[in-house]
Amino acid sequence: MPNVPDSPEIEERCLCPRCPSFPKEGILYCARGKSQKPVTSSGCICGDCANFREYDLLTYFYCLKGPAGKGLV
Repeated sequence: MPNVPDSPEIEERCLCPRCPSFPKEGILYCARGKSQKPVTSSGCICGDCANFREYDLLTYFYCLKGPAGKGLV
């Protein structure tokens, strides 16, 4: 299962702050894990992210589910 590295380069490409479900804190949920704040599911743009494509991720809503590579892809 792919693991997304937690690095400044990967963080720069992160689209989380533009997402309609963004809980107004944290980013790079695919690498760092789900949000500590409640997330209202209002759509997901993970599939538009360069990190999603580069690391061949398949699921969405990492802000709700947790990081890729921890049983999620």
